Amino acid sequence: MKAKMAAVLALSSLSATVVAAPTFYGEIDLSIDYLKEDNANGPKRDVTELSSNNSLIGLKGDEKLSSRLSALYQAEFTIYGDDGQGSSSNDYDAFVPRNMFVGLKDQHLGAIKLGKIDTPLKQLSSQVDSFNNYVENNADIHGIMAGETRIDNSLVYESPSLKWGKGQFDAKVQLATGEGEDRIQASKGGYGVAGRGLGDSWSSSLVYSQPTFVAGLAYDQAMPTRFLSRGILNAQDKVVKGDSNVVASADNLRAIARVNLAQGLSVRALYQVSEIADVNAGEKDTQDATVQKIDQAQAWLVGAEYKLPQAPAWTVKAQYSQNVVSFNDATADYQAEQVLAGVDYAFSKQVKAYAHAGYLTIEQAKQEDQQVLLGTGLEYKF
Repeated sequence: MKAKMAAVLALSSLSATVVAAPTFYGEIDLSIDYLKEDNANGPKRDVTELSSNNSLIGLKGDEKLSSRLSALYQAEFTIYGDDGQGSSSNDYDAFVPRNMFVGLKDQHLGAIKLGKIDTPLKQLSSQVDSFNNYVENNADIHGIMAGETRIDNSLVYESPSLKWGKGQFDAKVQLATGEGEDRIQASKGGYGVAGRGLGDSWSSSLVYSQPTFVAGLAYDQAMPTRFLSRGILNAQDKVVKGDSNVVASADNLRAIARVNLAQGLSVRALYQVSEIADVNAGEKDTQDATVQKIDQAQAWLVGAEYKLPQAPAWTVKAQYSQNVVSFNDATADYQAEQVLAGVDYAFSKQVKAYAHAGYLTIEQAKQEDQQVLLGTGLEYKF
């Protein structure tokens, strides 16, 4: 009898310490994209390419530690369904780290996370960007706007949701450390900030959401930011000369809003201003000469999605975005404008087919590059 009781107690002890199974998830998104080439001089070589559009796999989960406290974790990687040769040197790797963290969550006090994590400002774009990740992330907000950054060596606090009216407020704060580096460090899938102390660079957001309306405000202080991006431009000999995709510490302010109207229609908008941050002498000495001439960038976006009432599997959408970079000398403004239109067909919650068309212009003074885009793709989530 004693032996049986001991066995029962042992099994009970084991069952109480069993770790919750992680959730394995992912997404494979591939498209065939036609990019017309318009060189300033020389032959025009139009390109049809297979694009891997932010395809990913990941593991995430939580472990209950008490009635209020849980442990959190996530490990996520970009994968490639094409040749793996995207727009940056990091894209040659089979697995590129995305959001990776470990943390604790208290039901009443909120959550703390440590790791490589998207800035709260970047996370706002998913609320309004109808073409997120298209053409290897070059046709979305990331393609022409500043502020789309994932940060290494960071700590994030996420508040508990505060109910108000029919919706709720959610706040996030991210503190980053450069670990003694005097310059921004590019890493696989992210950036390390310049600086020595935790909080020398930081990002924050406040979002109010309810079924018919979402509004958010976010601010970055001295966060790594790309300027002079050229998005989907496919040209070997560009009309608009000069540097592109330069990275600098910047202060970014972003506001977003989405209104979900009746009959399946939603309207979206974003406004953003970015300025080069005041930096220490060590970082300033390593800045690109082009960065030192940049004054600020102003960007905005408007778009809409419409789910057909009589055919809810179909969604049509359109989006216009613009980014203007001004300089502190006589250099003419650098302006990028992009128009996108598309249609989605949802086979299920996990699988959709889509088609898209777009037109991009890059203009500076009297010089202008133009880009036509046509594409179709298939996305599967698991």
